[in-house]
Amino acid sequence: MANISKQTAINDTGIKTPTDAAEASGAGQGNSKPLLHALGVSKAFSGVYALKDVDFDLRPGEVHALLGPNGAGKSTLIKILDGVQPQDEGVVEVDGRERVQSDIATVFQELSLVPTLSVAQNIFLGNELRNAFGMVQKKKMNAVAKELIDSLGLHLPSGELVENLSVASRQLVEIAKAVHRDARVLVLDEPTSTLTKADQLLLFNSIRDIQKSGVGIIYVTHRLTEVFELADRVTIIRDGRKVLTADVADLEMGSLVREITGAEPQEPGPPKEAFDRFAHPELLASSSGGPKLEVTELAGDRFSEISFTAEAGRIVGIAGLIGTGRTELLETIGGMRRSTAGEIRLNGRTVSFKHPWQALSAGVALVPEDRHRSGLVMQHSIQRNLALAHYKSLRKGGLVDNRAARSLISGLVETLQVKTNSIDSPVQTLSGGNQQKVVFAKWLQPGMHLLLLDEPTQGVDVRARQEIYRVIHRFAEEGAAIIVASSDFVELQELCDEIYFMTSTSMSEPEKVTPDITDQYIYSRLNERVRESHERDHQQL
Repeated sequence: MANISKQTAINDTGIKTPTDAAEASGAGQGNSKPLLHALGVSKAFSGVYALKDVDFDLRPGEVHALLGPNGAGKSTLIKILDGVQPQDEGVVEVDGRERVQSDIATVFQELSLVPTLSVAQNIFLGNELRNAFGMVQKKKMNAVAKELIDSLGLHLPSGELVENLSVASRQLVEIAKAVHRDARVLVLDEPTSTLTKADQLLLFNSIRDIQKSGVGIIYVTHRLTEVFELADRVTIIRDGRKVLTADVADLEMGSLVREITGAEPQEPGPPKEAFDRFAHPELLASSSGGPKLEVTELAGDRFSEISFTAEAGRIVGIAGLIGTGRTELLETIGGMRRSTAGEIRLNGRTVSFKHPWQALSAGVALVPEDRHRSGLVMQHSIQRNLALAHYKSLRKGGLVDNRAARSLISGLVETLQVKTNSIDSPVQTLSGGNQQKVVFAKWLQPGMHLLLLDEPTQGVDVRARQEIYRVIHRFAEEGAAIIVASSDFVELQELCDEIYFMTSTSMSEPEKVTPDITDQYIYSRLNERVRESHERDHQQL
């Protein structure tokens, strides 16, 4: 990668020309004056604080990692810094003045590029170069984009369609867009979640080059190995409050985990009798003898060499950081994706489902992470959504028996305590927790052997979560094998009988859930496996 000693600016013709980075921004961390400064930032939703009196600063040319558990307030802070969401209290300044939206650019996990446009067209989108007659100057845009891309060491073809690029290259296009609009601060939200190790190295090299231009980078991640590899400083938010800002050089992995989770990471010890989940015998899942599901050396989109089993009557958790392929694994087992290698055996028989409905007819139900996109038809009524899943059992002479449908669906709604005025109400009028209950009701039918639950309580309140847990345990009591993929480590601890730790290329041996398998232990264990995986990848490169 080429070193960057210049930053770019737009002259009156719209072409970017070099200016001295040191003069323009005071690049380098020796400059004590912050590039971005947020003071006393607070934000509440319905009277509940998402952020409370948070201070944050970013120096020119610095990579500042922003860390915290799920729900800590990181996303809210990013939106406030970016100007997407107003703060209730506090100030945000860039270069000593009130922040304007063009100062900060955020590259989210879901990229905002137009696949059918070229790299150059995406960089200039909304700010195209035009001649005196208003015609778009494509050649000129390609030339300017190439100059910018080369100056950043990104090595992207400016005329290539974005749809032909790798995910890593698309992220680099987003970064080039941000630099082109003269953003002084770049926010990267889980940027390596979809990248291979080789692509991660490409991204890291580009970030280091961009640092030298004086751009400050806020780096949001759950992967602690990346913090030590890339970041200069770290700020940790927990429960909406800042708990630490420190130089990365002064920290080690154990102390970082402790600050993020609020407790020391623990090693598992012998099982203990007294544990909240085990205080309720009616919720205990018990093995009914032998595995319902056996996965051997399975490979697919974003994962490979995955092996594990799930026994009848057991709730199995899969813990993995974002981008490790948890969702893709469940979707492959449930017929939404195709495997590229390996074997899936259900009740002793090899299966390879080509469609979720084929899986459902075999007693395998997938409850997706995105209930809006994959689980429910939001504008349809509760009855219509549930009738779609129970169509076969409700047919009478080729038509749906409406009386039987209303009776069945009313019973399901009552069993799951879905709060609604009528089963004719559109699903989109329900709360998040009640929507998730409707998703579960789709699969409450006889003969379910295997439930694949992807983030089953994401976005629901505490009371709805407990009700959903009881539904899951009811399936287990009836002999179903249940797999729960979740980024909520407390959920895995509370819900599961055993936990596998997953990276994109391996699955650990299962660990039985005991009082010592805390969320702190899970977090520490995952990052340990990620570090081991990175070391293996480095040896192979």
